[in-house]
Amino acid sequence: MMLEILGLPAHIMFLHAVVAFAPVAGLASIVYALRPPWQRVLEWPVVILAVITAVLTVLTANAGEALEEALEEGGEASELIEAHATQGDRLETVAVIFAVVTILTIAVTGPWVTKRVRWLASARNTPWMVWVLRVLTVLAAVILIYQVVVTGHSGAEAVWSDWRTE
Repeated sequence: MMLEILGLPAHIMFLHAVVAFAPVAGLASIVYALRPPWQRVLEWPVVILAVITAVLTVLTANAGEALEEALEEGGEASELIEAHATQGDRLETVAVIFAVVTILTIAVTGPWVTKRVRWLASARNTPWMVWVLRVLTVLAAVILIYQVVVTGHSGAEAVWSDWRTE
């Protein structure tokens, strides 16, 4: 059963939130990883953005699967829609990995967290671990932003590929 919001497929509504939140979350996490003096200010916003991005991406992917099934039942499925669904599955995985890596990085390097969880403070004092987490955060963010663009492009192709023929 396809979920609708205001008469439109929920996938259409949710995807706009992902397109807005994912790049902001990615860029914020990159700044967090590369600018340690800003960590205190960015710690909670980055965690919140990472979690919201992951949750919205999973919701969007689930709504997209329901929309894909509805289109298949109506005989409107195409190779472009299947290609977009594949990219959507990748984005879902990337968003969850991004959130996990970002949260792990903040757990080890975040001033608020390490002040309250003493055993994490020792990890924060391990330079190689902090460096690896920062690199992983930047990589995960770049891959997230890239995958949002690729997934969005494939979705736009699926929807608009025949707009000039009508």
